Amino acid sequence: MKPLEQVLPLSFIEYAASRRNISLRTGCACNPGGGAALLSMRDKMEALHPGVTLRQYEQELQQELGVVRISLGLASNFDDILRVIELATMLACRKAREDMMEEWKSARRIDTN
Repeated sequence: MKPLEQVLPLSFIEYAASRRNISLRTGCACNPGGGAALLSMRDKMEALHPGVTLRQYEQELQQELGVVRISLGLASNFDDILRVIELATMLACRKAREDMMEEWKSARRIDTN
């Protein structure tokens, strides 16, 4: 299988997960420098001007920044794990991912009106 060659927006991942009753976290994992390193953006962070906001930086880069974290705990069960596997499978399937992306875009248009 050819790897996905695009960065998926964090808000799309959150939307797709919520449609499957999966709770996850997105963001910089409490370490902006670590997040920048994971995303190969250290040089771009060094060029930031004082006072820039995350929103301004994301607009400049034209991409949402951060990583996705899913944690399993004592209350997790087999069904929780199965839903995460199904989410990952959907994201890996081009047709299913594109269908969900259209649903997400439509939901965003409704929210902004």
